[in-house]
Amino acid sequence: MDQAHRSDLSSDLLEDFRLDAAEQFPRCEQLLIELEQAPKSSERLRELFRLIHTLKGNLGYVELNELMPLPQAMEDVLDALRSGHLTFDSLLGDILLLSLDHLRAQVAQALDGAEPAPDSTQVSQLCSALQALAMTPKEQQTKVRLELLQQMDPSTRLPLNEEAQPSRTEALLTRHAIMVQPDLQFFCALTEAAEQRSPYWRGRNLRLLELALSINAAGGYAEQPEQLAAAVCLHDLGMAFLPLELLHKQSHFSREERRMMQGHPRLASDLLKRMPDWSAAMEIIMQHQEHADGSGYPKGLREREIAPGALILHIVDTFDARTHERAYQTLSKRPLLRAILEINNLAGQQFSAHWVEVFNRTLQQKPGLAHG
Repeated sequence: MDQAHRSDLSSDLLEDFRLDAAEQFPRCEQLLIELEQAPKSSERLRELFRLIHTLKGNLGYVELNELMPLPQAMEDVLDALRSGHLTFDSLLGDILLLSLDHLRAQVAQALDGAEPAPDSTQVSQLCSALQALAMTPKEQQTKVRLELLQQMDPSTRLPLNEEAQPSRTEALLTRHAIMVQPDLQFFCALTEAAEQRSPYWRGRNLRLLELALSINAAGGYAEQPEQLAAAVCLHDLGMAFLPLELLHKQSHFSREERRMMQGHPRLASDLLKRMPDWSAAMEIIMQHQEHADGSGYPKGLREREIAPGALILHIVDTFDARTHERAYQTLSKRPLLRAILEINNLAGQQFSAHWVEVFNRTLQQKPGLAHG
């Protein structure tokens, strides 16, 4: 809007708009910072959407229609967050904060010309980029966010090349259509670090994840894939804190040593108690050593009382222990066919007969999973 046209509006109306904007911009910024700590807060997301929508509406009310495309593009991103197509992370928070800065500069220039006006082409490109981000397939979102943030603020140091490549674990999760959000990235990193403690563990988590997620898919997704993935990553985390001489022991355990081994899931469970979004993963971890016939531990649950993810994890954990040398079970290593028979012979006792059948079907359809 040019200065002459703007003078047709009452000074009171423009001043009201200026005062409202002076409150709305800082509140939006505060909400974006709070969302980094609570990315699933629907209340904060609703308030942020409402404020951006109000800003856009006020721009039209004071006839600054040419500034409306940017808040509209931000609304598109927020809509994608509300629908679950996008998930909030620090990258997206930075993108939205920079977008707010652009809009603030546009408003200041339009009201009094005190600041240099943002380049209209640049703003148009930003609007297009935000709208494209809102529709980006999940597996490409991290890459698109990194590139957009680098374009918006070239001084930002971001791992755009080799460092931006996902880990093998993250790539596996993406193949299974699981959004690798910050919590899961953290769980993957913990597991990858723990695997370095003993040469017997290297590559084990990838094998377990691939087989467990494939069985869950073949069984109709009885367990939420992201919860199962978190449980697989963390279920043996407590093992990494046991003495190496115990982990590498090849002879039989004493009663105290067995108690220590059997108690290791409690560490991951205690960690997840502080993260309520992962309560299902915590339940899987605590139950994955229960038996279908009630002879397992720690509670002696029967199959109907055990989470599907725990029944799956118990099978794949045992199968991997039988087919790959494991430090504390070296002497029980089995040939592949012997391990499959052993699992089947314990169907209805140690293992769920239903999930053993799905395990068999999965290995028949994807024989490569049996070899890791």
